[in-house]
Amino acid sequence: MNDSNNLTNTIDYKAINGYAFATAAPFSIIGFFANVFLLFILIKHQVFGKTTYYLLRISVVSDIICNLTTASGYIMTAGATISHSDGQALCRCLTFIILCSFGISIMTLCVISIDRYFVIVRPLSPFYRRFQHQFIGGLLVLGFIIVFSFTVPGLFFTSSYPDDTKFCDLITVTPEISYYLIISTIVLYVIPALTLTINYSKIIIYMRNYVRPGERVINLNDDNHKKKKFIKTLISITAAYLLISWPFFATSLGMAITRKSLRQVRQLGLVYYLLAFFSFSTTAAISILNPFIYYKFDSAIRSKAKMHLSTIYSMAKSRILATDDMTSNQSTDKSDLA
Repeated sequence: MNDSNNLTNTIDYKAINGYAFATAAPFSIIGFFANVFLLFILIKHQVFGKTTYYLLRISVVSDIICNLTTASGYIMTAGATISHSDGQALCRCLTFIILCSFGISIMTLCVISIDRYFVIVRPLSPFYRRFQHQFIGGLLVLGFIIVFSFTVPGLFFTSSYPDDTKFCDLITVTPEISYYLIISTIVLYVIPALTLTINYSKIIIYMRNYVRPGERVINLNDDNHKKKKFIKTLISITAAYLLISWPFFATSLGMAITRKSLRQVRQLGLVYYLLAFFSFSTTAAISILNPFIYYKFDSAIRSKAKMHLSTIYSMAKSRILATDDMTSNQSTDKSDLA
C-alpha cells in the first residue's frame, strides 16, 4: 500500500493531462472537418432527403459545435498556464458542451428509431401519417429539454482545483451529486438504450415475419433487402455509439456509489485513474468518431464521400501537374535566354 502511494506521489499527473490535451486538440480539429464534410454530403445530395438523414443533420451540427469548442479549449490549455477561475470556467464549459452533444445525439438516434418503427411496422397508422412532422418535432423538443435539464447542473457541480487548474473534476461527491449521477445515467443512457433496443427488435421481428398481401416475391425480396440493409446500418451506428459511451456512465456510477472524485480515484493508483480518465475521454471523443462511424456503416454516405474525395484528389493532382509544367516552362525559357 505504501509502495502504491509512493508511486502515485511520483507520477506527474499534470504532465499527463497536458499531453492528453495536446494530443486531443488535433483529433478534435480532424473531427471538425470530418463532420463539416459529412454535413456537406447530407445537404448536397437528394438521396439523403429521408427523415432519418434530416435528423442526422441535427446530430452532425451538434458534433461540429462540440469539435470546435473542444479543439479551442484543448489548444488553450495544452501549453499555457491558466488561472483557477479560467480553469473553472473552461472545465464547466467543456463539460456542458460535451454532455449536450452526447445527449442530443442519443436523443436524435432514439427519435430515428421511433420514426423507423412507425414507417416499417405501422405504415398505415392514421395518427403518424397525419402528424408525422409535428410528432417528430415534439419528440426532439422533449429530448432536448431532458438533455439540458440534466446537463445544466453540471455547470455547478464540476470545477478545477486551485493547485491543478487544468484538472476538471467533481470536487466533492456529495449524496446529492451521487443521486444526480445515477439519475443522469438512467435518463441519458439506460432509457435511450432500452428505447433503441425495443424499437429495433420490433422492427427486426416484423420484417422477418411479415409478408405484404399481393406483393410479388421478387419485388418483396428487393424491397426487404433494402430495408434490412438500412436498418442494419442504423443498428450498427447505434450499437457503436452505446458501446463507446458505456465506460463513461459506468465510471459515473462508480463515482456515485463510492462517492470518490477523480482526484481521489487517482490516489488509489495509476491504473484506476487511467481507466477512469479514458472512460471520460472516449465519450468526449464521440463527436470525433461519429462521422467515421457513419462513413463505415452507411454505404450511401460512404459512396458519396469517396466520390467527393476522388474529385478533390483529381483537382489537387491537376493543379500540382499544372504548377510543375509552369515551373518547367519557366526554366526552359530562362535557359533559352541564356
